[in-house]
Amino acid sequence: MKRDRLVAMENALFSAGSLDWDRRCAAVAAAGFAGIYAVPYPFIDDEFPRLRRLADAPTRHGLRLAGVYANLDLALPSGHPVNARTTRLFAEMEGAPRIELSVKCSDSAGLPSDVDVAIVRRLEPLLAMAERRGFDVALYPHSFYPLETPAHAARLVRRIAHPRLSYLFATSHVYAVSDPVAVTGQLATCAGEITSFNVCGCRRAAPGPRAKCLHSPLDDGDLPLAPLFDALVAGGYRGDVIVQGHGWTGDLPTMLRRCVAAFETFISKHDSRRMR
Repeated sequence: MKRDRLVAMENALFSAGSLDWDRRCAAVAAAGFAGIYAVPYPFIDDEFPRLRRLADAPTRHGLRLAGVYANLDLALPSGHPVNARTTRLFAEMEGAPRIELSVKCSDSAGLPSDVDVAIVRRLEPLLAMAERRGFDVALYPHSFYPLETPAHAARLVRRIAHPRLSYLFATSHVYAVSDPVAVTGQLATCAGEITSFNVCGCRRAAPGPRAKCLHSPLDDGDLPLAPLFDALVAGGYRGDVIVQGHGWTGDLPTMLRRCVAAFETFISKHDSRRMR
């Protein structure tokens, strides 16, 4: 695992409203990341000009564009403006190798009786576009959404069996519904299958078996991250390490640099073990 796999999710920069896409890329590059991951969410029509030339700014700043986040809402029909924008994203996005897709339900009364069947039906036309346009799709398990766990995502990937479809591991979302030992165990189970690893410093917002997580730099939080990096290495993981920064406030450039330093500490421990 090397620094060239370290990617910043641009939602770490949302609290700095003065930063446009180019300046976000500049900030991520200056902190020492190798790539950036675009989060055009909440999704509005004004985002489409950027999405049609998405890789230009990262390239100018020496970054690799790693992916784009989107979601589907099962409570709304495919033609609803919210879901139609996601379809349009699949049709018009340029320059990213992968769209990572979560599946939510904004109204519990609208939850389908068979969630898996509903997800498969929604995915089929999107996967056809991805195949035609030459990018991949990764299911993004998200806490408190119908598609919540890596195991559920893996089951759907096996069921659909499309060459462009995979899934990822999002640490904060797994921790929101699991204890620390279970988080590591779930990652160990899927480290050889996932296409990306989403991580941050995680802190449970409340006690109990299910609670939202607060996101922090990699050197903070109450979930030990070293066992997760151990599990990745043991599982032969070679994909991106994507730093999740949703909700960060404060000195953002410093927080990004802290993540780079923490990541280098994690990987240096494994490098030193191999040299013994």
